[in-house]
Amino acid sequence: MLTNYDAKAVAALMGIAFLLDAEAPRDATGGDADFVIRLGDATLRIVEGRTLAAFGGGRERKPRPGPHSVSLPSAALIEKAVERGLPRQALRHVAESLAGGDKAHATSLEWGVVPKTTLERRATQLSPQESERTERVARLFVHARRALGTEAEARDFMTTPHPALDGRSPVDAARSDLGTRRTEQLLNALEYGLAL
Repeated sequence: MLTNYDAKAVAALMGIAFLLDAEAPRDATGGDADFVIRLGDATLRIVEGRTLAAFGGGRERKPRPGPHSVSLPSAALIEKAVERGLPRQALRHVAESLAGGDKAHATSLEWGVVPKTTLERRATQLSPQESERTERVARLFVHARRALGTEAEARDFMTTPHPALDGRSPVDAARSDLGTRRTEQLLNALEYGLAL
C-alpha cells in the first residue's frame, strides 16, 4: 500500500542515503561505493547513511545545493535503488534492527531473506530480487512500528508466527509479494481497528 509508504524511515532502516553528486566517496571499507542510479536528469549515488557525516548530511538536515548534496529519500529513489541492487549492508542493517542487537539472530534473519550460500557470494551488492525482499522486510517493519507503537512490539510481531499468515512470521511471509500484501492487510487492520 504505497499511500502509507514512509520512504525516509525505510531508507534509514536499510542504512542507505542518496547523494546528488556522482563523485561521492568510496565506502568505509575502501571499496568503491559505486551504486549509481539515475532519476530523470539527476544522477544519484547510494551510500551508507553514516557516510553522510562526511558531508554534514544529518537525518534532520534539508538537502543543500552543491556537490554532494543529500537527496531526501522517496519511493521512486528506493524503487530505482532496488532495481539496481542494494548494497549488501542494507540487508545487514535491516536484520540487526529486527534482531535488536542479537548478532546470531541477525545472521539467521539475513539467511531467511537471502540463503546462506548465496549471501556468502554477495560481497558488496544484492541482486534486484534480493534487494526487493530486503525492501519488503524493511517496509513491513516500518509499518509494524507505526501500527503497534513501539520498536519492541514491531520486532516481536515481525519474528513471531501468526495464524493469519498460516503460521508463518511476517519475515517469512515477505518472501513473496502476496505474503507481503497479506501482512500489510493484517497491519492495516491492527493500525485502524478493522476486523481481520
